[in-house]
Amino acid sequence: MAANPTDAQDGPGPTGSGPVRRPPVQDRGRRRVEQILDAAAEVIGEMGVDNATTNMIAARASTSVGVLYRFFPHKRAIIEMLAMRYVHETEQILSRQEQAGIAVWPLRQAVEWVLHALTDFHQAHPAYQHVYRAVRGSSSPESIALLDHTRVVVDRLLALRARHVLPQDREWHATTVVEAAHALVVQACALTPDKRARLIEETALMLTRYLTPDYAPSDRA
Repeated sequence: MAANPTDAQDGPGPTGSGPVRRPPVQDRGRRRVEQILDAAAEVIGEMGVDNATTNMIAARASTSVGVLYRFFPHKRAIIEMLAMRYVHETEQILSRQEQAGIAVWPLRQAVEWVLHALTDFHQAHPAYQHVYRAVRGSSSPESIALLDHTRVVVDRLLALRARHVLPQDREWHATTVVEAAHALVVQACALTPDKRARLIEETALMLTRYLTPDYAPSDRA
């Protein structure tokens, strides 16, 4: 397949902008979008964001670049939608555990569970660390809002632990925890297993000590 000139610069396709050029309304279109995202995850997991091209993604999805551009104006849009898919999936993991009562667990146990759940998710999705770094390194609105969904869940969990904490303070606590946890877990997943385990342990200790004064004053990290 001939190289597409937009691959090298990650530029736009023929027209359009934004994460999705044409949100699909029919099942076939939605399935095609999911196939493209699945293919992008495979290619990026193998080659990284910079080396992945729309031609490669289209070929892996068993479609043409023209069809890909019907839904996504450029590679960046694919990356951003893939990032949101990952964030929604991690949000669902946390929300399910919220229903299981994680908010009343000892703080260190709850923090460790979240970190190990994120680590397992990252390892099951090799593209995640590449997508995370690419999107978080941007100043786009999509990048800035990327972890908002996860922050809202963590904010709820913190509120259940300590209702006396002011909402504006709790929001900053949740933001700090989510940003630190995601960044350090991404880094940990690039390490050897023994170093990964140590970094996760140190991250759990750091976050527990950070949260203890407001959310578990009787605990000792």
